[in-house]
Amino acid sequence: MIGDETCAGPGVTAGAFAVPNAQHRLIRLVFVMARLGVGPDEANVRLLARQLPRDRYSITVISCFRDQRTSLRTHEQLASLGVNVDTTPYDLGFEDTVDHLRRKLVQADVVVSCQNVADIYPALEGMAVRPPLIEYGARVSDALAGPKHLTVRYVGPGNGIRAAAASGMPGRSDDAVVIPPMVDPQEFRPERRGPVRAALGIAPDDLLIGWVGRPDCGAGVQDFIAAALRIAGSVPNARFVAVGVPDPLVPEDAQQLRLLARPLGRRMIFAGDGWDMLDLLGAMDLLCCLPQDGETAHVLGHAGAAALPVIAVADHGADQQIAEGTTGLLVPAGDAGALDQAIMRLLGDAPLRNRLGAALRDHVLARNAARVVVPQWQALIDRVLAERAPAPPPATFNSFVLGGWESSTHRLRSGQRLDVIASTGHDTHAAQDYRQLSGLGIRACRDGARWHLIEQRPRRYDFSSLTGMIEAARDTGTQVIWDLLHYGWPDDLDIWAPAFVDRFAAYARAVALHHRETTDAVPFWCPVNEISFFSWAGGDVRYLNPFAAGRGFELKCQLARASIAAMGELRAVDPRARFVQAEPLLAIHHDPQGGDPTSVAQGHHEAQFQAFDMISGRIWPQLGGEPAFLDIVGVNYYWNNQWIHGGPAIDMDHPAYRPLADLLFEVAARYDRPLMIAETGTEGARRASWFAYIRDQVDGARRRGVRIEGVCLYPVANHHGWDDDRLCPNGLLGQDPTGGARSVEWPLAREIMLRNNGLG
Repeated sequence: MIGDETCAGPGVTAGAFAVPNAQHRLIRLVFVMARLGVGPDEANVRLLARQLPRDRYSITVISCFRDQRTSLRTHEQLASLGVNVDTTPYDLGFEDTVDHLRRKLVQADVVVSCQNVADIYPALEGMAVRPPLIEYGARVSDALAGPKHLTVRYVGPGNGIRAAAASGMPGRSDDAVVIPPMVDPQEFRPERRGPVRAALGIAPDDLLIGWVGRPDCGAGVQDFIAAALRIAGSVPNARFVAVGVPDPLVPEDAQQLRLLARPLGRRMIFAGDGWDMLDLLGAMDLLCCLPQDGETAHVLGHAGAAALPVIAVADHGADQQIAEGTTGLLVPAGDAGALDQAIMRLLGDAPLRNRLGAALRDHVLARNAARVVVPQWQALIDRVLAERAPAPPPATFNSFVLGGWESSTHRLRSGQRLDVIASTGHDTHAAQDYRQLSGLGIRACRDGARWHLIEQRPRRYDFSSLTGMIEAARDTGTQVIWDLLHYGWPDDLDIWAPAFVDRFAAYARAVALHHRETTDAVPFWCPVNEISFFSWAGGDVRYLNPFAAGRGFELKCQLARASIAAMGELRAVDPRARFVQAEPLLAIHHDPQGGDPTSVAQGHHEAQFQAFDMISGRIWPQLGGEPAFLDIVGVNYYWNNQWIHGGPAIDMDHPAYRPLADLLFEVAARYDRPLMIAETGTEGARRASWFAYIRDQVDGARRRGVRIEGVCLYPVANHHGWDDDRLCPNGLLGQDPTGGARSVEWPLAREIMLRNNGLG
């Protein structure tokens, strides 16, 4: 398929000079969370979104599970900061969520997984190449759970969580690091203290003692309620508030806690969803930081920003923020008497409360303020990106840039047969053409064997149209990928019949034998060019022969079966044989205004991989596919290969346009095979800038580990169009070979010569 031959719809013209969307230059951070609420993970995202330079970073949050604790306010806060919040998994089961993550993570430069989300490892393990994974754990149980072999860094807010993670990373404990939790002092509004206390029913002379965490039946909240019961009678103006949203999956926990606190009556408040935690901290007079599962660091950070005096348990990492008697009070875990004594001490000493709160605030501003912590995240992201292993140097082809000789031989609806190799004179000037390309740094090509000429009578082979081309490649040292079926077949054959497969396999064997007799070069074959496009154009929309409708999948299966049979013969003749499967690389985008669910566009996007999956035996194994046949994955990419489902093609300046590097990463993640861009190019003055875009995207994909072995300019020579016979100015070389050399499109040639060594 040549991008300029088919109409892509209104809105895009091949001569346009679109500029890539500025978003494509950003470092894309994707946070994957089990659920989205109001905890430390969401606070980190919110403050990173506020502080990170928007001209360098973008942030997406994928939330995998919906429950009653999810805060709509958090969604709205993040969206207002430019964060894309993806809640698609809310309506998906586990396996579909994993698939959704795989599709999304190919568009990530760095993934940050939070809350020990269960879906992340299955998603990443299903990808042959992956973005680097950072895990963030706010609890010891998160850090102890799950595998770590794909985790390049584990970040904990304190030493306890860091040590727990390091215990699961043998031999690389240094990859578990501490980055303090973030606070933004500007988020605390002292003027809200009075209104919030009034809303809670707290009198001006009441002393409000608080606890923050998960109000389940863990030790933290139970210890707090027990202490409240013990001291309530001694301090009549003491009131108590437990801040946190109960788990809707365990409603009996909330009921049990309320039953436990019943003797306190209205003096005990359970503040769940609908309250702003920062406002509640500002309303308190002191905080009992009795952690569950190592949540100390986050709670202490926010308490310090609110200048709140704190009593903390000594063995949960509080010693990083609490200096006994200076920035707070420490009590031994499980020592009820010490806890009661500390509470009574602070309730009776307002100057001490003020001094401890002020000192903790100073400490937190120096250690936890966003302006201090965000640079630590930036440095970590930079290190992780710098550590990515790039793809190894390309070693498959004689040059990284290849030249593609347009080889179409199909019949038009009029009955006329195309033979673009003949119409460009390449068949009679192959040696001259190969030498000219070599002088421009191109020492490898795609070319074609023309089945209709070689087999003009059933199973009788005349190689006069091919021999000179093989010899020219041999004599000039040009490496060639030979197409065996480029849309055209002998007139006596019915493409739908079983005999088509048998004849094609026999023809492939005959060509392979002739190639072996003519040259000792390792043979490279593209058995059937663009099975996907061929089956759609010829089997569904009557654009190409055999001009059928509603039979596209049937034709796809037939062509895949033929390709598989041919590859068996080609490898039997020469076990060194290499195979390139050349298929269009597409991005089909959902139209949010179109009324269809996103799954419709996604289904069409996924269908582009059916031919590869048939060849490799992943689907329809009865066709005979096997993994070895998916040798080199070739992708054909033109300016009109992305479009809105049901709408027009889009160019690279469109907000929905996906960078080519992401599409290449998607293919590599799916197949774990070496890739090549088997066709790319455009018309007119845009040829050089288009190649520069392809070059930059390939370079970016290779830095991310994608094994791209070459880029084939296609077509490499101008030719007459399929439909209107116009001369298409889409090549590096001119259409006329006379005079000893073809004309050269020098802006494109200079781009190739300047960049050829740098590609790969």
